[in-house]
Amino acid sequence: MIPLRRSIAVVAVLTMLVSACSSLSSHHVATVGDAEITEQDLADLYEVDTLPVDEDLRQTIFALIAREILLDSMNAQFGTGLDEAAVQEVYDGLVVQMEANDVDPATLLNVPGAGLGMIRFNAEISVVRDSVMESLVAEAGYLDSLFENPAAITTVCSKHILVGTEEEALAVVDRLDGGEDFATVADEVSIDTSSVGGDLGCRAASAYVEPFASTTVSSPLNELAGPIETEFGWHVLVVSERTAPTREDVAADPFNLIPSDELNSLWQTWFNDQLRAATVELESRYGTWSAVGIAPPES
Repeated sequence: MIPLRRSIAVVAVLTMLVSACSSLSSHHVATVGDAEITEQDLADLYEVDTLPVDEDLRQTIFALIAREILLDSMNAQFGTGLDEAAVQEVYDGLVVQMEANDVDPATLLNVPGAGLGMIRFNAEISVVRDSVMESLVAEAGYLDSLFENPAAITTVCSKHILVGTEEEALAVVDRLDGGEDFATVADEVSIDTSSVGGDLGCRAASAYVEPFASTTVSSPLNELAGPIETEFGWHVLVVSERTAPTREDVAADPFNLIPSDELNSLWQTWFNDQLRAATVELESRYGTWSAVGIAPPES
């Protein structure tokens, strides 16, 4: 799902406003290939009468442009279009969620002024992502490349102690070999303050930097490994659990068995490639298009 905005403080409203009434439906915003985005397309997402041309609106325009790019790319690369039945199912689920929590679309999505059109937009993007991911995972050679890198398909549960020098790491090893409690030593000396007792939880090994990632895949379970140097310092670690599905398992159920970090990386790479390759013409009053965002217009 493409986030339409970050959670940010209220942005100062600029003087230019986009009318959200149907009389301005033909006012041009952008062209993406053969598709045109108008002010009415923007207005359909909101329940307010006017929309300030600010950072929030630029992010919405960016998302609308991205949708057109993704739909074109889906059709060109995979021969697929938007599954309207699937969109309706996701939309209905979001509406049920909204009603169950007694909130409006703006509150559910954290987008001021958002209407049901924004709910449907998010449903469309969710369906686009799922469709693209199904096609990417099914491509010839993908599973070959996936299993060539064990870290990408292996989930590890681990803990570590991070220190600044190899000498400090060796001292940690001596203490642990001497019987001291891992969590106690971690809380005392580890410079990784984000993990309590050094516990990193369970995640795809590929989420870690090398050579930490490969060590979590190869080290014996429940035994000290290290010291290992990475860009963050020196690590002493223990892997308590490690699971990796077979190729047949992944082929039968890719979305549940391929780690989410790997799937997100696959999607993000494809998504970014499509945006970089696209030709977009954006009305200058809204700013300047780039594949990473819309820059404000020059004053």
